[in-house]
Amino acid sequence: MPNPEPAESSRNKSRTKTQPGSTSYAFYQAQTTNPIIVVAVILLLTMESWLMVYSMIKLWPSPAIQQSAVDQPAGDELTAPSQPDVPEEGSQPPLNHVEILFWDFEISDEGRLFVLVLLAGAFGGAVITVRDLASGMKDANLPPRAIGWYIMRPLVASGLGLGFYLVIRGGFFSPQADVEQTSPFSFVGLATLVGFFTDQAVKKLAEIA
Repeated sequence: MPNPEPAESSRNKSRTKTQPGSTSYAFYQAQTTNPIIVVAVILLLTMESWLMVYSMIKLWPSPAIQQSAVDQPAGDELTAPSQPDVPEEGSQPPLNHVEILFWDFEISDEGRLFVLVLLAGAFGGAVITVRDLASGMKDANLPPRAIGWYIMRPLVASGLGLGFYLVIRGGFFSPQADVEQTSPFSFVGLATLVGFFTDQAVKKLAEIA
């Protein structure tokens, strides 16, 4: 009576050769993306990266200008320093005027930091995507199905950066803490690093879940 194990093992081997994610993923590795499409995606992501940097520069909060005693008039004209305007309870926070290219709008300090974190995460994801695409062209080993992930990676990175920002802001800062008591450098830097390591962050969150 013939042993069915060799037939079963051969079927398993053929199945692993065509399954995505396996080490012997030769079928999809043999298919490469048209270099013109890869170059177009690289140029698109590069332009998006520069636009994100420009937007972050325009949105970056300017340091508060403190009025010193030197600015005060001399002699009898010395006056007491003006007290900062404290918003009344229940009133809306003051808005900041921002102009980005052809877009002119007003945004609060909290909203400005919110958008900065989103842009920083997307920027980190776009930079690492351009690097991976260039490496794929060099190795001639870029499957077509990976283009969709590379295009969407900046969006995923911005969401991850925002999630990390909310966790740190809610866990290490008091709910009554103002934006002036935080540093945009730390939050923007964290979101950029999360964008750089989007793949590792997604895998780690999947393991935790």
